[in-house]
Amino acid sequence: MSSEQKALASHRLERAKSTLSEAMDELSRNNFRLAVNRAYYSIFYAMRALLATVGKDSSKHSGVVFLFNEHFIRQGLVSRGEFY
Repeated sequence: MSSEQKALASHRLERAKSTLSEAMDELSRNNFRLAVNRAYYSIFYAMRALLATVGKDSSKHSGVVFLFNEHFIRQGLVSRGEFY
């Protein structure tokens, strides 16, 4: 992995962590709809962080899911049962 890929992955992982923190805050306020939204985006950003480690990316949600399946699920790096 290049230094650029590592930096991008790190940045995206920090964004995922921050967004997860937002989800937890909203959950504690009983803002369930917003909590689910922030949790979803946290996962989206985490998946994009992983994709950055293999030089892949998509800004579209369907593209991220497709690429994640191609490069992590089908390669056996992540178990489908553990993820879905």
